[in-house]
Amino acid sequence: MAADSNPLTDVKNLILSMPDGDEGCAQSTRAVLEGFPGPTPVLGRLEKQLIWLAQWQKRDLPHISRPLVAVFAGTHGVVDSFTEGDIVKTARRRVDGLTQDKAAVRGIAGGMNAAFKVYEMGVEHPVADIRTAESLSPAECAAAIAFGMEVVAEGADIIVLGNAGTGSATAAASIALALYGGTADYWAGAHDHSAKSRITAVEAAVSSQSLDHSEPLDYLQKFGGRDIAGLVGAIVAARHQSIPILLDGFIVCVAAAIVHAIDPRGIDHCRAGALTSEPAHEALLDRIGLRPFHDFGSSLGDGTGSALALTVLQSACHGLKALQV
Repeated sequence: MAADSNPLTDVKNLILSMPDGDEGCAQSTRAVLEGFPGPTPVLGRLEKQLIWLAQWQKRDLPHISRPLVAVFAGTHGVVDSFTEGDIVKTARRRVDGLTQDKAAVRGIAGGMNAAFKVYEMGVEHPVADIRTAESLSPAECAAAIAFGMEVVAEGADIIVLGNAGTGSATAAASIALALYGGTADYWAGAHDHSAKSRITAVEAAVSSQSLDHSEPLDYLQKFGGRDIAGLVGAIVAARHQSIPILLDGFIVCVAAAIVHAIDPRGIDHCRAGALTSEPAHEALLDRIGLRPFHDFGSSLGDGTGSALALTVLQSACHGLKALQV
């Protein structure tokens, strides 16, 4: 990034210069599916997903041989006053559970031989309390985005993005409120009495900042923290490297919403892997024009639901290969 420019302007330019998928590859996969001599569609609604996958992998026939499940974790100071215990220790326990195989998503990834990586985004160092200060400086936000871009170095052909941050839901709800308006309880947990503190925090955070003439990346910088910024970086870098993305949960989809607000076509390489029971997840998907791959009623956004979707998509790729003449 140029030293003499606003680093977030450089990120915006990366988003606005994203390459398109390959429609020719999409057509090649479509031709194989339409060429099946029996009743069609042979793979049902999965056929649209396979065509999408071919387009963004830029392959005549899509395949999934190097999947990656990447979980981003950070700690947000905003929840320190209404979370029991030490928020750093809470975050550390959750990250340790993921890294020590004590999580369903880890088992699902292992079952399909997917790479699994946790991106620790300053877990031991909570970002500022967004009720009284900006979460990150512009330079810190850009650095977190750049760190998230490193996800493509894993050499994956499709990536599941999850989040396991502490306080990330509060940060994400603040971004959603800034982006779309409405009320804090709509985005942070209406009808959920246990969410009262989170709702109050979101209201305080958004009202404390001057948002006039702000751009989407400003909302990320003011409210998002390192983990959500890292997710934005992963989404942007994956597009530039022709890697499709499965988004898991409300927090990850808020990161996608930042990109979508800058360029609605900027998340065409993304699909929502699953609908969760997280507050306002379905409403957010409506805003960014995505439908969930499935709805198993999961309450997590750590990649679990999208990893399950990935197993189905990988099997569909094998079925498609068998149809090739």
